Amino acid sequence: MIKSLGRAEQAMLMQQIRVDALANNLANVNSAGFRQVLTRAVLGPDDIAGGDTPDRTRVRGMRGGGQPLVQETTLRQVLDTRPGQVRATGRELDVAVMDKGWFVIQTPDGESYTRDGSFVLDSQRRLTTPDGYPVLGSGGPIVLEGNAFAVEHDGTITVDGQNAGRLRLVDFDDPNQLVHKGGSLLTAPEAAGVSDVPAEQIVVAQGHLEGSNVSAVDTLVAMIAAQRAFEVQSKVLTTQDTMLDKSVNTLSRAGRS
Repeated sequence: MIKSLGRAEQAMLMQQIRVDALANNLANVNSAGFRQVLTRAVLGPDDIAGGDTPDRTRVRGMRGGGQPLVQETTLRQVLDTRPGQVRATGRELDVAVMDKGWFVIQTPDGESYTRDGSFVLDSQRRLTTPDGYPVLGSGGPIVLEGNAFAVEHDGTITVDGQNAGRLRLVDFDDPNQLVHKGGSLLTAPEAAGVSDVPAEQIVVAQGHLEGSNVSAVDTLVAMIAAQRAFEVQSKVLTTQDTMLDKSVNTLSRAGRS
């Protein structure tokens, strides 16, 4: 019976983590370039190889006395790197990646990555994200001194007909390991294996934006299923707790008679 309590607790925690991830996905359904997070459950012993990593959340049921169950469930959260739908905006500072690659953004914490190409110009005429982080080109931050701005399909940038550099795009050996930093920005652990996309392989489209890869309908259905599963396990936990209480009280009375 104690094991049943632990398993119900474990299942409830799993579903709560799923709901939280799905809620964040749904909140960003209209965020340009956003990549949803998928949550997968993996059963294994306590000594799962590799230990805890940024994309892995351990949820353990407990025995009496706070001892973990022998079996634990590992929730592995991975980034869904499937592309979102690209739409025309007609805005010259909007740029969409049409093939592989991620824009490189300079932040106070180092380089971050995104597929959100809704760029702006700051007071120094640097190409930046809406949050003010510079977009990096092959030679560093991109400065646009001039009037007519254009981005070629290979990422080459021209201002008033003059070459002003090239957008820097990177790719990863294992992009599923990318971790959300906030909004559409992501960071990459060393194991992700970052490398620059060769210039001849860059394909971008000016005046276009890539949307989120979140399906509102599918996400809502998954949230409802996770919430129902949570409620079922909550009822199991309550029932087991009631039975345990009755058993303890019955045994206590029998011992006194």
